[in-house]
Amino acid sequence: PYGDYCQAIWPFYWRDITMNMHALLGTEIPENQPMALLDLIQTGLPTKSLTAFKTATGLTDTDLAAVLNLSSRTFTRLRSNLRSKQVQRLPADLTDRLVSIAAIYQQADEVFGEHATALAWLNEPQFALAQRRPRDLLSSDFGRRQTRALLRRIEHGQLA
Repeated sequence: PYGDYCQAIWPFYWRDITMNMHALLGTEIPENQPMALLDLIQTGLPTKSLTAFKTATGLTDTDLAAVLNLSSRTFTRLRSNLRSKQVQRLPADLTDRLVSIAAIYQQADEVFGEHATALAWLNEPQFALAQRRPRDLLSSDFGRRQTRALLRRIEHGQLA
């Protein structure tokens, strides 16, 4: 019953989150069920999602830690726990960031029409972002909003 209400509140964000995220995160994201997505974020994605995202984006461990705004020590400890199977789910705060970042990669895929082109764009300095790489902005909420806004402008044919 809340799905329609929440989609009215989050129409743009919701569309980006639920569009074929399985390829990026290696797990199903509930479609048209925003409260189920919130529950998933609060319980944490399965640990395999981090590996799936790293593989899908071609990021190194160092780059992935930077994008997720984790220190190298914290990231190393997390990877160690994942390898030893001590942790079955990612923490809620990390899941929230990972889903948000994956949504931007998904949006770039949609805007550019193919994954390789989207990855290239995310890794190249952009004039509209003061010659910064979009990928480097993803570690903060404000940077993610700037990147999403630029992708929307490109999608609608506005000068980027």
